[in-house]
This record gives sequence, structure tokens and C-alpha cells, in this order.
Amino acid sequence: MIGGVTARVAAAAVAACVVGLMSGCALLAPPNHSTPTSRAVKQDTAPVAQRLPNLLVAGQTIGSGQLRVIDHEPIGDPVAEHPLTGAVRIVVRADRGIEVRIRPDDPATSVPTGIDLMMTGKRHDGLPENIQDPSYFPLIPGAPSVDPDGELVLPLLVDKASFGDPTFLHSIEESPAGDARVFAAAVITWTLPPAFPGLKPVDHGVMTYAHGRTITDGGVLAYYIPNPYDTIYMVSRRFGLTEAQLVWLNPELFMYSAQPQLTIGVGVNLDPARR
Repeated sequence: MIGGVTARVAAAAVAACVVGLMSGCALLAPPNHSTPTSRAVKQDTAPVAQRLPNLLVAGQTIGSGQLRVIDHEPIGDPVAEHPLTGAVRIVVRADRGIEVRIRPDDPATSVPTGIDLMMTGKRHDGLPENIQDPSYFPLIPGAPSVDPDGELVLPLLVDKASFGDPTFLHSIEESPAGDARVFAAAVITWTLPPAFPGLKPVDHGVMTYAHGRTITDGGVLAYYIPNPYDTIYMVSRRFGLTEAQLVWLNPELFMYSAQPQLTIGVGVNLDPARR
């Protein structure tokens, strides 16, 4: 788990050229009867981060939820006895950053102290978790503010390409400061449009630099387990995706680096419902 201060089709000739160059083989002109196939994906030379969708529009409310106490082990800290709860809105600021607004059930908790609030990919709605470790991002990096209408305003201070579509963050968690025990949470309901409507990866079989294995769950292609030397480009091509679509399915690939990285043996999500 990441700590507290913690994602198609083109000409077959182009794709074939890529494979030919990677294998060191000369490539002959295709016969006249050749046609594009579903495997063919044009390689874009722009950095993947620049190709990810950005769905944020300044001023829009893009998500909502209700911060409530959840079942938890006994916690002696007084903040767990008087938690911050209330209605949650997620709003896009003028600079297209993100802020979380909470209307407290109890006005006495409108300026919370002694707690950590995190937006996270961890799920509290019972749906399947992403195979990637969930990421965590703090909501109280500094002093929060309170709007005249009583909403607590908490900026999310991150600068990552994956935040053009933050729907991989499923919850807000509340815990005592410096303590990972969660005593309240909100399930986020996003209202953003789908970045890739109808996206459905299809396994076209083992390819050069995409020799890993797949895992299905309930008949759905769920995960891919990378082998040594696998590359994001070739893995995406194996499943009929662009690199941007594969990384969009796995925004946690950005968590350790400005460039997305595969890790040998660590599963890659292929199911949009598990993003």
C-alpha cells in the first residue's frame, strides 16, 4: 500500500513495421489483399502522460458522497468519538485542480483537527479492487477553509497526469492523524463521462515483449501479469489498446515515476470496471 502522502485501431502495415524493426527482421511490402486487423495500433511518439484524457471543466461538480462512520476496531483517540461526517462534493477549481467540499453534519467539526483525510483508490462499495495497490492522496495538506455557506473546502494538491480523470479514486477515508485505522469513509459517485466508452480489451496472443499471462474473472479479461522485458507499448498492442488506454486503466503506474512503468510479476488491470 502506498503511504499517506501518496488510466485503436490503425493500419496493419504500420504495426507490422514496428514488429519487424523490433525483431531485427527486414519487412517486405504487404500483399495487395492485406487489410487492417484489430491488432493494429498506431504508435504515438508523444509522452503517454500527454495522451491521457482530461475530463475536467472548471467550476463543475464532478463527484459526490456521504462521509459516514464505518465499522472499525475500537480507537481510543477522541477524534474517533466525534468524527467529521457530512455531505461531500468534489469540485473542479478555476485552475482545473480538484477540491473536496464537505458540509459537516455537526458545525462544531467544520475545522477538523487531529485527523487525516485521504482520497484513495481503496473501495468501500463492495466492488472488486484494482490489482494495483491503491493510491492515497491527502486532503488536508495545510489549513482548510470554510465557505460562507458552511462547506469545508479541502484542496487536493497533486500534479499528476492521471488526475485528468480521477475516477480511479473510489473513496475518502478518515483516520486519526498518523494512524492508518479508518473510522469513517465516503464512497465517491462520479458524474464524469466515460473517457473511453465501450473499451473492451481483447487478447490477441503472445507477442514480442508481451509474453506474460492473462487472468480472467467470471469470463471477463481481468489482469495481465508482465514478464521480463515486456513493454507498455507491446502489451497495449497485444490487447488492441493504445498505450494511453492501458495506462488509463492503470493510473497507479505513474505513482513511482513520471513515466509509467511495468513491474515484473505485478498485475496490470485490463477491466475498465476495476479501474
